[in-house]
Amino acid sequence: MKPAPTALTALSAALLAACTTTTPAGGDAIREVAFDCTNGETLSVRFDQARERATLVRHGNEIELPQQVSGSGFIYSNGPNTIRGKGDALTVEIGRMVPIECTARPGRN
Repeated sequence: MKPAPTALTALSAALLAACTTTTPAGGDAIREVAFDCTNGETLSVRFDQARERATLVRHGNEIELPQQVSGSGFIYSNGPNTIRGKGDALTVEIGRMVPIECTARPGRN
Protein backbone atom coordinates (compact mmCIF):
# COMPACT_ATOMS: atom_id res chain seq x y z
CA MET A 1 0.00 0.00 0.00
CA LYS A 2 1.42 3.36 -1.02
CA PRO A 3 1.45 6.28 1.42
CA ALA A 4 -1.18 8.95 0.79
CA PRO A 5 0.10 12.12 -0.91
CA THR A 6 0.26 15.26 1.15
CA ALA A 7 -2.58 17.75 0.83
CA LEU A 8 -0.31 20.17 -1.02
CA THR A 9 0.79 17.55 -3.55
CA ALA A 10 -2.81 16.51 -4.15
CA LEU A 11 -3.88 20.14 -4.51
CA SER A 12 -1.15 20.89 -7.03
CA ALA A 13 -1.97 17.87 -9.18
CA ALA A 14 -5.74 18.35 -9.04
CA LEU A 15 -5.73 22.04 -9.91
CA LEU A 16 -2.94 22.03 -12.49
CA ALA A 17 -5.31 22.20 -15.45
CA ALA A 18 -7.30 25.13 -14.00
CA CYS A 19 -4.63 27.50 -12.81
CA THR A 20 -1.95 29.95 -13.75
CA THR A 21 1.46 30.00 -12.16
CA THR A 22 3.61 32.98 -11.36
CA THR A 23 7.05 32.96 -9.84
CA PRO A 24 7.83 35.93 -7.59
CA ALA A 25 11.38 37.17 -7.01
CA GLY A 26 11.97 34.52 -4.33
CA GLY A 27 11.34 31.77 -6.90
CA ASP A 28 8.39 30.14 -5.10
CA ALA A 29 5.38 29.27 -7.25
CA ILE A 30 2.02 30.87 -6.61
CA ARG A 31 -1.00 29.28 -8.30
CA GLU A 32 -4.09 31.35 -9.03
CA VAL A 33 -7.26 29.41 -9.73
CA ALA A 34 -10.55 30.92 -10.96
CA PHE A 35 -13.81 29.36 -9.75
CA ASP A 36 -17.43 29.53 -10.91
CA CYS A 37 -19.93 29.16 -8.06
CA THR A 38 -23.48 27.81 -7.88
CA ASN A 39 -24.76 31.21 -6.69
CA GLY A 40 -23.63 32.77 -10.00
CA GLU A 41 -20.53 34.56 -8.75
CA THR A 42 -16.93 34.01 -9.74
CA LEU A 43 -13.95 34.21 -7.44
CA SER A 44 -10.31 33.25 -7.42
CA VAL A 45 -7.83 31.82 -4.97
CA ARG A 46 -4.06 32.36 -4.97
CA PHE A 47 -2.31 29.37 -3.43
CA ASP A 48 1.14 30.25 -2.03
CA GLN A 49 2.78 26.94 -1.22
CA ALA A 50 5.96 28.43 0.23
CA ARG A 51 4.07 30.52 2.79
CA GLU A 52 1.40 27.82 3.37
CA ARG A 53 -1.32 30.41 2.70
CA ALA A 54 -4.09 31.06 0.24
CA THR A 55 -5.68 34.38 -0.65
CA LEU A 56 -9.38 34.35 -1.46
CA VAL A 57 -10.31 37.12 -3.92
CA ARG A 58 -14.07 37.77 -3.87
CA HIS A 59 -15.88 40.96 -4.97
CA GLY A 60 -12.51 42.73 -5.18
CA ASN A 61 -11.69 41.95 -1.54
CA GLU A 62 -8.73 39.80 -0.55
CA ILE A 63 -8.80 37.52 2.49
CA GLU A 64 -5.57 35.78 3.52
CA LEU A 65 -6.06 32.29 4.93
CA PRO A 66 -3.38 30.13 6.60
CA GLN A 67 -3.24 26.46 5.64
CA GLN A 68 -4.79 24.00 8.11
CA VAL A 69 -4.17 20.29 8.59
CA SER A 70 -6.45 18.19 6.40
CA GLY A 71 -6.87 14.44 6.17
CA SER A 72 -7.93 14.74 2.54
CA GLY A 73 -7.97 17.66 0.13
CA PHE A 74 -7.09 21.09 1.48
CA ILE A 75 -8.31 23.57 4.09
CA TYR A 76 -7.30 27.21 4.58
CA SER A 77 -8.89 29.22 7.39
CA ASN A 78 -8.45 32.33 9.52
CA GLY A 79 -11.33 31.45 11.85
CA PRO A 80 -14.47 33.08 10.46
CA ASN A 81 -13.46 32.50 6.81
CA THR A 82 -12.61 29.08 5.40
CA ILE A 83 -12.04 27.51 2.02
CA ARG A 84 -11.89 23.76 1.67
CA GLY A 85 -11.79 21.50 -1.30
CA LYS A 86 -10.65 18.44 -3.15
CA GLY A 87 -9.96 18.11 -6.84
CA ASP A 88 -11.63 21.00 -8.66
CA ALA A 89 -14.38 21.44 -6.03
CA LEU A 90 -14.22 24.33 -3.54
CA THR A 91 -16.48 25.26 -0.62
CA VAL A 92 -16.26 28.84 0.66
CA GLU A 93 -17.46 29.62 4.18
CA ILE A 94 -17.69 33.33 5.08
CA GLY A 95 -18.77 33.91 8.66
CA ARG A 96 -22.32 32.68 9.24
CA MET A 97 -23.34 32.83 5.57
CA VAL A 98 -24.54 29.72 3.79
CA PRO A 99 -21.48 27.94 2.30
CA ILE A 100 -20.83 28.66 -1.38
CA GLU A 101 -20.07 25.69 -3.65
CA CYS A 102 -17.68 26.37 -6.52
CA THR A 103 -15.86 24.52 -9.30
CA ALA A 104 -12.51 25.41 -10.86
CA ARG A 105 -12.77 26.73 -14.40
CA PRO A 106 -11.39 24.29 -16.96
CA GLY A 107 -8.20 25.17 -18.82
CA ARG A 108 -5.67 27.87 -18.17
CA ASN A 109 -6.82 31.27 -16.82
